[in-house]
Amino acid sequence: MPKHKDYQWWPKQKRTEVVAAYLVVGKAPMVEVLTGVPASTVRQWKTQPWWKELVDEIQVEEDQELDAKIAKTVNKVLDVVNDRIDNGDFLYDPKVGKFVRKPVGFRDSWRAGKEMIDLRVNLRKAPKERVNQEAVKDILVNLAREFAQMAQLTRKPVTIDVEDVVDGEISQQAELQIIPTEEINAISP
Repeated sequence: MPKHKDYQWWPKQKRTEVVAAYLVVGKAPMVEVLTGVPASTVRQWKTQPWWKELVDEIQVEEDQELDAKIAKTVNKVLDVVNDRIDNGDFLYDPKVGKFVRKPVGFRDSWRAGKEMIDLRVNLRKAPKERVNQEAVKDILVNLAREFAQMAQLTRKPVTIDVEDVVDGEISQQAELQIIPTEEINAISP
């Protein structure tokens, strides 16, 4: 490989290894010990645009792995819960000298059912909230276009006070200035 000053040109695989190591240990000198890439190079790489992209890529992969593990564990837990509801809890009966199954009590069944329903509601609600945020963004872009067209018709500058709403809460006061439609078309998706 060609060398530049005292450093090699590092392949993408090595850079990915460095980013992953940095995410785990959080310090350039420790990354140097683990990967062999000088700490000064690691610090320089952290300022590069590709560093953030690799961090995001690694975190997405880790999230997917974690999701798979969680799903597997959740399925096992649900199997245990179903077994206990169907067949009862294990209890040691000293009279018989062995374990027996006692039906699950109403309170425990109710609590388990309620928590599962709450989780299900939350899971179903989450995607709708994301869709609603995207819909709000689209509506705001369309309104901005319409206001810009109205401002062009009157040829007077128009300023409108609006409240910046984030997650359904008013976060700050903002002022919306109408800009020509051409500028909106240039910046909107």
